[in-house]
Amino acid sequence: MARFALWSRRRFLNAAAVSVPAAVALSACQGFSRPKAGSDAAALQERIAGTVVVKGDETYETWREAMIWQRAKANRRPDMIVQVESAGDVQEAVRFAAANGMKVTTRCGGHSMAACFLRDTGMLIDVSRLDGIAVDKAAKTAVVGPGVFCRGLAERLAEDGLAFPGAHCGTVPISGFLLGGGVGMNTNAWSSGMSVFAVNAVDIVTADGRLLRASAQDNADLFWAARGGGPGLFGVVVKFHLQCFDAPKVIWGATYVFAFDALDEVTRVMDEVVPRLDKDVETLVAIAAAPDVPFGEPPEKRQRIYLDVNAFVASEAEGRRKLTPLLDQPLIARAIERIENRAGNFDRYYSDNEASFPQGHWMGDAVWVDDPQAAMAVLKAHMPECPAPRATPVLLYMGTNPLPDAACSRIARFYLAYYMEWDEPAEEAASRAYCLKVFNALKPVARGSYINEMDQEGRPQDIHECYSPQAWKRLAALRGQWDPKGVFHGFYGES
Repeated sequence: MARFALWSRRRFLNAAAVSVPAAVALSACQGFSRPKAGSDAAALQERIAGTVVVKGDETYETWREAMIWQRAKANRRPDMIVQVESAGDVQEAVRFAAANGMKVTTRCGGHSMAACFLRDTGMLIDVSRLDGIAVDKAAKTAVVGPGVFCRGLAERLAEDGLAFPGAHCGTVPISGFLLGGGVGMNTNAWSSGMSVFAVNAVDIVTADGRLLRASAQDNADLFWAARGGGPGLFGVVVKFHLQCFDAPKVIWGATYVFAFDALDEVTRVMDEVVPRLDKDVETLVAIAAAPDVPFGEPPEKRQRIYLDVNAFVASEAEGRRKLTPLLDQPLIARAIERIENRAGNFDRYYSDNEASFPQGHWMGDAVWVDDPQAAMAVLKAHMPECPAPRATPVLLYMGTNPLPDAACSRIARFYLAYYMEWDEPAEEAASRAYCLKVFNALKPVARGSYINEMDQEGRPQDIHECYSPQAWKRLAALRGQWDPKGVFHGFYGES
């Protein structure tokens, strides 16, 4: 490998636009938390370089809340939190859990919609400090730790003229994002619609404490599960072996803002015109409130429609050509604001996205849809009832690539997510009830959900719909094979 560098949560604590709990780096303080002398936890602490925190310790609640990146903190408390410093630490932690009858979950960035990694029993293993990157420029590959930020990965790969379909928000670490499939940038062109299909192999600690390489050639069934098993995976991934791509010379794009009454026409263009664009043109629609219109006004007065398009191309001329079929649509003349001829790069792409990332308490849900016009009609009918002061539906064109054989097995032409944000804890119940109502109404037009961003807490009975029936059955069978003693927690709502 040509290089090695650290690109982690620690690097971005002061630079990121989002609100990150200060306690994320608590383990950097020597002796901040030590288990009671003579306890089993103290014995584990002696065997690892990381940090062991036990429920009941005076610092436990600070650590627990720091595991969740946002301000809405799930009211669940694992018995032990272990922040690891190496793959060896992970092995020791898993063996300890198995020997002591503790079920294991894993977290890295804490971005799960429902904080599904937090359970009321067992051990939570925090892998956020496993943050190395080693790049092989000639082979166009990288070996990456789970704690690496997507922005950091993009910056490091750019040094060698490479790119990877990371998350659209740069402050998301790659681990949970990839394990759940990964709705990433330019995946229609680079990775068969989902980022996880650009993962060549993983290094994973299994339920018996072994460290294995899983790929299409070695431990293929475990590799199948790791590519999409998400929070139901029965192991801890400590390294990702990524297939990289030639970086675009420019991300050429434009953003058009429309009044709410253009929603039907914008959705029609997404449905009928956008699929005819080249694969390396990424197009999404977001509905967001105008900043100068008070909350409580009807959607037709308050909401704006944002049509954003980016071409990952070799030149400005190529970008202009690829966007022309969309920009020639009569719809574009109706824009009330516009940013055109945008010559960007990954830094600008991430900075623009992170500037509007939620700062308060938030939740969301997501579904796959083939008929975006029918889905938007459902949203349009419910939006006047939305209790969240800031709520943003997003519609992203995904393409029609055939899916490789993997646990990641549900996708449709479009990805539809709905994010809700509020300021006070008392506002949470109303937003959650509204979200559940909307996504129950969307079920007749949906083709399942995306495990990383569905409301697992509100709809645990629908988690199986994130997978094809065949994949769901195979995941269960492989869990029985690789974790016969049930060391790892299953999906939220399961054991």
